[in-house]
Amino acid sequence: MKNEMRIGIFDSGIGGLTVLSECIKGTAGVSYYYYGDNRNAPYGARGRSEITKFVKTAMEKFAEIGVSAAVLACNTATAVCAEQMRNAFSFPVIGMEPAVKPAAEICKHALVLATPRTAESERLQSLLSRFPQCHFTVFPAAKLAGAIEATLTTGAPFDLTEHLPQGRFDGVVLGCTHYIYFRREISDFYGVPVFDGNAGTANRLLSLLDRSCRGRDDHLTPQNTNVCLFQNVSGITRNNVYFVGKDGGINKKVYKSEQMFQFQAKKIFIF
Repeated sequence: MKNEMRIGIFDSGIGGLTVLSECIKGTAGVSYYYYGDNRNAPYGARGRSEITKFVKTAMEKFAEIGVSAAVLACNTATAVCAEQMRNAFSFPVIGMEPAVKPAAEICKHALVLATPRTAESERLQSLLSRFPQCHFTVFPAAKLAGAIEATLTTGAPFDLTEHLPQGRFDGVVLGCTHYIYFRREISDFYGVPVFDGNAGTANRLLSLLDRSCRGRDDHLTPQNTNVCLFQNVSGITRNNVYFVGKDGGINKKVYKSEQMFQFQAKKIFIF
């Protein structure tokens, strides 16, 4: 369509589907293109140059599609190369940040679960330093993302408790979108609230696209929902979800099989 709003969502695998679900809740008439790099997942222990290469490949695909914006629905990719992608491509690139701020507002000692690459990043350390009122214990869960990827795509056996550190905390911050699949179990394990950055990321996307729509000549009316986004609008124009990349079939399977993802998608295609 001439004025179709296209959004790219990228993750190292299936973790970004949790972000996709959050973004879709607030939009109507938007086409989402999901790129999950499952064959190279997880990214958490890979080198920076390797991660950057993988992410750049995805962004180039989004550029071919002509997206209006792209979301790095991967904390590791954001920590490693978000700024590089913003400098390299003309469309806005939105990154993922662990939900440190909301955790700090109510917690005194919170656990941050993250991949090794995210845990050691200057980006995370800088974020944590902004909230000295809360003590954060950062735990690099070296194999957790990979184990979740394997159990949800191949049915491999999975024991969550093998990947979680012991300790007493009053909150847990999930620093990887893969972990969100087991947020309830993680909350039960520690008996505390769990925080993730999905809603914050979706809100940044909605704000960006809202400004983009307001800058157009189109009038923001329900008849024009095919070119703009509206929160809390349903039944007018639904979203489309497309799966791109070599692993599109894997991500489509997880998307369709998980009950949390049975929402507004009108059509599903694989390129």
